[in-house]
Amino acid sequence: LIKCYDQASEAFGWSKRDPKVGSMRDGDWLVGMGCATAIYPTAAAPCAARVRLTADGEVRVQCGSHEIGTGVRTIAGQMAAERLGVGMDKISVEMGDSALPPAPVSGGSISTASVCSAVMKACDAIRGKLFAAAAGRGAPLAGSGNAKLDLKGEEVVTETGKSAKLADVFKAMQVGAIEEYAEFAPKGSSPEALSKLYAGQSEFHGGENDEDSVKYAFGAEFVEVRINSYTREIRVPRIVGAFAAGRIMNTRTARSQLMGGMIWGIGQALHEATKIDQRHARYVNRDLQDYLVPVNADIKQVDVILVPEIDHQVNPAGVKGLGELGNVGTAAAVASAVYHATGKRIRDLPIRIDDLIG
Repeated sequence: LIKCYDQASEAFGWSKRDPKVGSMRDGDWLVGMGCATAIYPTAAAPCAARVRLTADGEVRVQCGSHEIGTGVRTIAGQMAAERLGVGMDKISVEMGDSALPPAPVSGGSISTASVCSAVMKACDAIRGKLFAAAAGRGAPLAGSGNAKLDLKGEEVVTETGKSAKLADVFKAMQVGAIEEYAEFAPKGSSPEALSKLYAGQSEFHGGENDEDSVKYAFGAEFVEVRINSYTREIRVPRIVGAFAAGRIMNTRTARSQLMGGMIWGIGQALHEATKIDQRHARYVNRDLQDYLVPVNADIKQVDVILVPEIDHQVNPAGVKGLGELGNVGTAAAVASAVYHATGKRIRDLPIRIDDLIG
């Protein structure tokens, strides 16, 4: 968390802030700066996956998870490519079908940790069979002994520099493909976790904590607001967030998710609220015509910093969910910036012009 604050504050220029309330102006605009902490529990849920590797290096990954725009399909393929030493062009990923190995719901910042852990387990089972065959008597790497083996560039390689093509290892095994099915249940899950998974009653957020540790992802968010001294219009010209969320499988999708979370946090701070007609018990802003959300004109500069973090305790893949982490601290940072600009401490959301008048 401290590293997140250090990196975000430097990128934001926090040292240039005058801490005196109401002291910063730019023409007719009051300027405020605020920051807040983002902490979100890191969890995983039981998940299963099937991986098939053929002699020509083609890989098929199957998992019943759903790709709802978070990038889990891409990340599952990346995990298989990394563990099996092939390029992404050799990977095909099948998801979103009840006929596939079951997976938890696609929500709660658990998809990456759950799916990647199951895919990794299946890939490692394939690796074990390949290594045993490659170093066996009469095999391409016979006599390698205890030399460490790895898969790179569609070859089994030793730390001493010897190598054997996948096709030759499969030929020695007298098979054309290896397929492995793996089940993953995080530490702290109930004894019935896997049976519940197959019954369609997957444990949500299972394995969040265990007897040895608690698990969280961290972030620090810095926000600048501009408030018109006459109209009290509120603008957010820039926001900087630094996040430590374990191993980042894909920097592009990670940045996109965190950026989206921060933007939605601005919506939480300044726009979004449901209104109910108490006479008829009906929502009066039940569509996007009346329910306010941030649009392009509301969002200016959004910067995301990924803070390197290695956490071997969280799950086998070392990854943490970050889909909701980016949203956690934004509204608090905006409220703090509003206080710095105006001296008004607003504790209800969303913050509206009415709150700043008088």
